[in-house]
Amino acid sequence: MSTKELKQMMLDRIKDIPDQAPVSMVQRVLDAIEELAKGEAASMERMARFLKNIDEDKNLLQRLAQ
Repeated sequence: MSTKELKQMMLDRIKDIPDQAPVSMVQRVLDAIEELAKGEAASMERMARFLKNIDEDKNLLQRLAQ
């Protein structure tokens, strides 16, 4: 899958985020996207750690989102 296709999928899924989602979680995702958009090596490293944390806490995040 191309980067362009993945970006479109992300945009499509963002629309599905419930309005009741905790602001702090949505803000963290926005912060991560902003870091990724910078394209800097240090930003990419922080993004990798962020994604690792999300992966490790996936079940918890899913319960919080409900």
